[in-house]
Amino acid sequence: MNEQANEDSRRRRFLPRVNRVVLAILAATTLVFAIVAGIRLRQVTAPPPPAATGQVEAAAQQVIDGFGASGAWWSQPVYGMPLATRQEVGRMLFSGSGLALSQFRYNIGGGGVGVTTPWKRAPTFLTPSGSYNFNADPAGIYFLKMAASYHVRDLIGFVNSAPTVFTTNHKSCGGGLIRSDVAAYAGYLVNVLKGIRQHFGVTLNYVSPMNEPDGAMGACIQEGMRVPVRERAEVVATLGRDLASQAPWVKVIADESSVIAFQLIPELPRWVHLDGAIHYIAFVAHHGYDYPGPRVLTAMHGLLKRLGLRSWMTEICCYNGARFGYQYDPTMVSGMWLAKTIYNDLVYGGDSAFQWWTALSPNLGCEPASDAGCAQRPNILGRNDGLLYYDINYQQDGNTKLYTTRRYYVMGNYSRFIPPGAVLHRVSGLPPGMEAIATYKQGRWSLVLIDDRSANAPTVRVAIGLPGHPGPLRLEASAVTSQRYSWAKVSDVAVSRRGVVSFPTAGQEVVSLELGPARTSG
Repeated sequence: MNEQANEDSRRRRFLPRVNRVVLAILAATTLVFAIVAGIRLRQVTAPPPPAATGQVEAAAQQVIDGFGASGAWWSQPVYGMPLATRQEVGRMLFSGSGLALSQFRYNIGGGGVGVTTPWKRAPTFLTPSGSYNFNADPAGIYFLKMAASYHVRDLIGFVNSAPTVFTTNHKSCGGGLIRSDVAAYAGYLVNVLKGIRQHFGVTLNYVSPMNEPDGAMGACIQEGMRVPVRERAEVVATLGRDLASQAPWVKVIADESSVIAFQLIPELPRWVHLDGAIHYIAFVAHHGYDYPGPRVLTAMHGLLKRLGLRSWMTEICCYNGARFGYQYDPTMVSGMWLAKTIYNDLVYGGDSAFQWWTALSPNLGCEPASDAGCAQRPNILGRNDGLLYYDINYQQDGNTKLYTTRRYYVMGNYSRFIPPGAVLHRVSGLPPGMEAIATYKQGRWSLVLIDDRSANAPTVRVAIGLPGHPGPLRLEASAVTSQRYSWAKVSDVAVSRRGVVSFPTAGQEVVSLELGPARTSG
């Protein structure tokens, strides 16, 4: 009996200790599970950790004049489409819900004599008798007036070929500008610019009297006119003097060389000082069909800086992954190429404007009326020459649909977010695979980031600091373009009181942000 009582007593003393140990173990286990669950929850809900911190440099670069595209060639066939389609073209190119282009290039045609591609024959206002018929180009004028109605800031007239009376072979291709007719040709252009203003109420701000003057488009697939190096100075100076006295609202841009490394850089110094031509050049206009990298663009910028001239990129297209050539690629592969091309031209070339070649193209390389999905797939028969595409056979198959590309949306990541008059700032400190620019105008900052990492790269968070003391800012607009997204809103953007902007980014996408002054209560 005593032994049983002693055993019961030991049990009563031991059990509380066991219970305390068990409870402690249970509590510790519960705590561990809670910590693990919390970590997992934060991993799911928290933004990705910062991958890099970039910094917007305080030094101001060039003032941006705008972003644009050409109305050449597509205006004629698209003008024949239903009114609703034409209006949609205007909305997609010029409205705030579209590209919001701030520049438009109107082709002052040479008549298309000898040109073998029907839709590339551009009408001329000059008649054989020497008078002017300003009803000769209803299609081109229609879209020029449309651009003006959207208040596109810079309307530019450009010439591929002079009328045949001024060309050496009396065709709109394969010949050159007759040197003894330079003064008459300049007078013709002044009359066209004045006539467009008088008859249509549209003021062209700039005129380009020659386009790729190093060649004549001898195959005659399109208009073209050769202008020798020495003669370019005569054209610019004569036209500049005539405009100053008769149409002072128009300025000259020149000379639209095809390539930079082997034409613009060596040839510009040979003519720009002759006849006082340099005094009449508002902007040096250049193309980029050598697809130059930072080294060549930096050399061009240095040359122009020494000459005291600013530059515009006025034509680029048709890159097939290696060179100029056939390929239709509506995907983000071509979109990323365009994003980096614009970045290089602005940052290394110092260009104040970027203008794509042609806004619309029929060169799909396939028949969308019979293969509805072909416009979304690359092929080797088309051309990367448009931002939007249309079916050239619409009169036969009834297909008046417009087709977008990733290039269209990437262009918008710049044109919608960088207004004319914005000042460019470089962004440093980002890791390999990422590049960005910033612009500032009247208290508002814009950022455009290119994430060129692989498509399967993890989403990371990037932080970019603004210079100085920007004051309280808030996100006003955002857009991300990728193979999946078309100007989608960027989620989880944060702006600190110190002016650090952070946001998520994934590989193979372009992110644009606009930041404005934060609203204050009361």
